[in-house]
Amino acid sequence: MSHRILLGSAVGAALLVTGTTAVARASGSDGLGEVRSATVKFHSIAVAEQHDYALLTDAHKIACIDMPGMGGMGVHWANSDLVADKRIQATRPEALVYAPTRGGTLSLAAVEYVVLKADWDGTHPGPPRLFGHTFDVTAAPNRYGLPAFYSLHAWLWKRNPAGRFAMWNPNVICPPE
Repeated sequence: MSHRILLGSAVGAALLVTGTTAVARASGSDGLGEVRSATVKFHSIAVAEQHDYALLTDAHKIACIDMPGMGGMGVHWANSDLVADKRIQATRPEALVYAPTRGGTLSLAAVEYVVLKADWDGTHPGPPRLFGHTFDVTAAPNRYGLPAFYSLHAWLWKRNPAGRFAMWNPNVICPPE
């Protein structure tokens, strides 16, 4: 298993972020069904790795990301090629987020869209939006040792009482490292 992350077939409708808004090319679709269809195969981490997703850890080598008082995100597998391509495609998320289960395994919980802030801001008048939601900004320096970036979580596979597109999920609890 590769532990690297270097930054630098759509199902159904092809969804792309254009300018600052997401455009769904399927009539009457919010796009979430297409994203679920495109990512269902990633319930298997082995399949995710076959599609060039790799474990992402923070600068301290912590894999399960949480924030006391807010909840957690879980463990991220990111595709560095998708991060580097400077685009947001709804059915091709840059990261897959797995939540720890009581049994000690990981279960696909969310997808995450990521684009470096400098890459996006250089060609767009405002922050990215997808599914009617503006992306969050993570400034630099940050716990990942990355340049500033935009991100949006979509909790498609695990209920999030904070909201489907919230960054933190109170139902995700990271075990002690």
